[in-house]
Amino acid sequence: MHRALLVSEILLEVFMHVNRVLDPYALILSYREMVLVRKSFAALARTCKPFYEPAMDLLWTELDGIEPLLGCVMRLHPIIYHGGGSRVTLPF
Repeated sequence: MHRALLVSEILLEVFMHVNRVLDPYALILSYREMVLVRKSFAALARTCKPFYEPAMDLLWTELDGIEPLLGCVMRLHPIIYHGGGSRVTLPF
């Protein structure tokens, strides 16, 4: 890996282009585009250790709701994602 990618400011600038690649002039991304962006950030986070923190920061910047966050709590995971990925609507 090139040493320039170890500079966090440069790496974040490169990662921010992932959001703009699909349509640089779009103010709002479609659901399909957001899924693609999130998958890209998840893949970048798994690429190598220097990519992990910035990619995870951008991945968790925007959430559709509270369910992904609650799904990280092991005791709540079966409640949030029961039956192989089906989502449950929370009472609050």
